Amino acid sequence: MTRWLVQGLIPSGSSLVLLGEMHSGKAWLAEQLAVCVASGHDFLDTFRVDQQHVILIDEDSGTASFKRRFERLAMGLKVDLTRASVEAYSKSGFLLYEPERRQWLRELIKQRRGTPLVIIDNLERIMGGADDWQEQPAPLTEFCHELRDAGATFVVVHQTGPRRQTRVEDWDVRKEARGFTTVVECFDFALAIFRVPKAQTEFVVKPIPRESKVKMSRPFTVALREDQAETWARLVVADDLAEIKGVRSRDVLPSVVE
Repeated sequence: MTRWLVQGLIPSGSSLVLLGEMHSGKAWLAEQLAVCVASGHDFLDTFRVDQQHVILIDEDSGTASFKRRFERLAMGLKVDLTRASVEAYSKSGFLLYEPERRQWLRELIKQRRGTPLVIIDNLERIMGGADDWQEQPAPLTEFCHELRDAGATFVVVHQTGPRRQTRVEDWDVRKEARGFTTVVECFDFALAIFRVPKAQTEFVVKPIPRESKVKMSRPFTVALREDQAETWARLVVADDLAEIKGVRSRDVLPSVVE
C-alpha cells in the first residue's frame, strides 16, 4: 500500500524534481505545496495531504520577494504561518558540495517528527555553478538517497530552457536541453510545469513518472487566483480530476508511526 504525502501525486519518502522554464510558476507551486503540507490544507484545493513538518530552502529568490509570495499564499489559504509547522531559509548559501551543509540538513530532518518535506529552490544554485554536474550526476543522486534515508520527502526546483511550441501531450521536458534526461533520472519522478499563454494566469502541470506509483499521469491545469491589490494568492486545479476520486482515506493518509 502506497503511503501518500499528497494524494495520488507525491508518495511519502519519494524524491521529485519540479521542472519548468523561467516564470513558469515553479516557485508558486513549490511554496503552495509547503504551506499546504505544513498546515494540512488540501494542495491546490484538490489533493488531500498528510500534514508534516516542512523545511524550505530558497536559494533562488531574493529574501523579500520570497517572503512576500509565501505570505500571500498563506493569506489566500487562510493559514496562520505562526502556527504552521514550517521553517524557511532564504539565501542561506546552501551548497550540495559542502559536507557540513548536507550533514546539517540530515540532522535537521532526523530531529523532526514523521516524514518531513524538504523543498529546495533551485538545483543550479545549490550545485554551485559546476559545469559538469548534468553529465556526472553522482553527487545529486547520492544527495537524494541521503535525504530519503534520513526520513524525508524531497522536492527540488530546476529551471529548464525555453519550451518548444508543441502539444502538451507530446512535450518531453527531458529533451529540452542538454543533460535534462540525466537530471530527471536522479529522481523518482518529475513534474513539468509551463505557463499557458492566456490573459488569465494559468499553468499546465505534467507528471513524468519513473520509479513511482503516481496516479496522476496526464497533464492538468492550475490557475492562479489573486485579488487586485495582490495581498493574497492561491493556486487551484482548473480541471476535473477523476483519477483521485473514490480513494479510501486510510490508503491516502495512514497514521504516522514514530
